[in-house]
Parts: sequence; structure tokens; C-alpha cells
Amino acid sequence: MVDKKPLVLVLGATGNTGRSIVDGLLKSGQYSVAALTRPSSASKPEVDVLRSQGVEIRIGDYTSDPPEKLAEYVDNVFALVSAVSAKGTEPQKAILKVAVDKGVKRIIPSDFGTPGAKDVRALNDVKLEIRDLMKDWCAASNGVSTYTFVDIGWWMEYLLPSSSKYHTRHDKPFIMTDVTTVGAYIARILGDPRAANRYVIVWQDELPLRKAREIAEVASGEAEAIRKRRYMTSVSFPVTRARPATMDADALPRAIWNISEYMISIHYLGECTLENAKKLGAVDVRELYPDIVPKSFEHFAKSHYNAGSAA
Repeated sequence: MVDKKPLVLVLGATGNTGRSIVDGLLKSGQYSVAALTRPSSASKPEVDVLRSQGVEIRIGDYTSDPPEKLAEYVDNVFALVSAVSAKGTEPQKAILKVAVDKGVKRIIPSDFGTPGAKDVRALNDVKLEIRDLMKDWCAASNGVSTYTFVDIGWWMEYLLPSSSKYHTRHDKPFIMTDVTTVGAYIARILGDPRAANRYVIVWQDELPLRKAREIAEVASGEAEAIRKRRYMTSVSFPVTRARPATMDADALPRAIWNISEYMISIHYLGECTLENAKKLGAVDVRELYPDIVPKSFEHFAKSHYNAGSAA
């Protein structure tokens, strides 16, 4: 019997976010899943894992292939979910446009980051530009194609192992999510008409950095030793490490610059909050799906260190 489940094409399916999305879609039982991979990656072990899970592998390169080839990749696709890396953010525009032209019903471009306004983070500015394009393209489709923009706050994974670094004495809370749980939310969002043409903020906990550090310290079992190493960074550290006008997308200075801008946005400007996300137009995922029990950072930290002890 032919599988009639709606087909979701995932870009960046072997990355951390992409893996979570694929797993969440498959576990939901509501979708068939396809992944686009470059010819040079088609035989890699992580792609073989996808095959073993029943994921259809489509071979192609969204960054360089012409529109007619991109149209083949989105053939018979119900939804396109992009979870590409920072390097792939700009090049994804072409396949997003083709997806709208081909009538793909729901399109989620690669965001999955922290909420923030324009002109604070260079990477976020590119994402906001893509959001504006998606709004125009989907409007021109007369409702055939819809979008959903999804941010998830800071990754809990980035807060462990416990660190001694603090960025400011004026601690601000920020929202965070365990990236391995993102797929469960995406599976719900794709089939939900309430999420069509909306910006959704996914989050599981909201804490100041100091509180998160203290939770991680206790969970690690090395709280006293870590606290003795505490130090404060200077705002001049993140803002003077690199010059974006002279940086290639692959260069280490670009990565340092991106992280520095995240730290300024989160810890100095306080952009990564539920309140700010709502000001920017986001709908709270907890309002959409109150039945999904969020994971606290304390639970995440304890699980992380307990798993390490058992290894």
C-alpha cells in the first residue's frame, strides 16, 4: 500500500537541529520524511542512518543548483523545513522561492535561534530579510503557500559543561530550549493552521545566566571548584574580536563575531526573553500546545551529568 502521509523535505537533516526535526516528524507518525543531501555526502554514515529510518534521500545542492533542479527536489512535498547552518542561511533563499512557486503548503526557513531586532546581529539581519521575502512570496501565492517562523532561544546544550564565565553583573533572564526536543514542536506546528503565517517562539525555561550557572554547578558535583574560577568578561571583548566586513563565511573570525553578537544580544541587551519575542510578534508555543510538558534546565543539567557518570 502506498504511503499517503504528507511528505516533509528537511534541509540540514544531519545537523543537530535537523536530526531533532527528522526524529520528531517520524515519531509523530503523521509524516513521511525526505532529506536533501549533496552528492559528496550521500554515502556518509549519518545519511545511512537516515536511510535506515525510512527517510527518502534526495541528492542535490540547494546552494548552487539551478531553479529547475530545485523544483525537482520539492516535487510532491507538503512542507519544507530548513535547518541549515549559518553558512547556508543566505543560499537557502533560492529553494525557498522555488518551494513557493511550486505550491509547497508550509515552509519553515532556517531560524531556530534567539529573538532579536534588526541591526543588532548580522546573521539575524539575514534571517529577518528572508522572513520579509517569505511574507511577500506567500502573499503572492494567494494563500497556496504559507510560512511559519520558529525561534527557540538559546540552546541548553551550550550551557554545559558548567562554565565559570559571566558576561555582566547586570544579569538578564533569557529563554532556552533543549534542541533535541525541537522536532516534537515542529511536528505539531506543521499540521496546525493556527501556526500558518505566524512567528512562533519555542521555549522550555527562562533563567538569568547566574542562576543557570548555579544549577549546572550543583548538577556537575563540582560546584565549589567551579565557583572559585568565576570571572567576568568585558563588553570590549566581544565587540572588538573581529571585523565582519573583511571576514569570509567559513573563517574562524566570522564564527567568533557571530557568537559575540549573540552574547551582546542575550546578556547586555536582554533580547532573548519571552516578553521581547512577543513584542516582536511571536505567539507563545505553550499557548498553542499546553499539553507538551517543557523540560526545565535543572532537569536537563541533571540528566546531562548523570549520563556522563554512567558512561
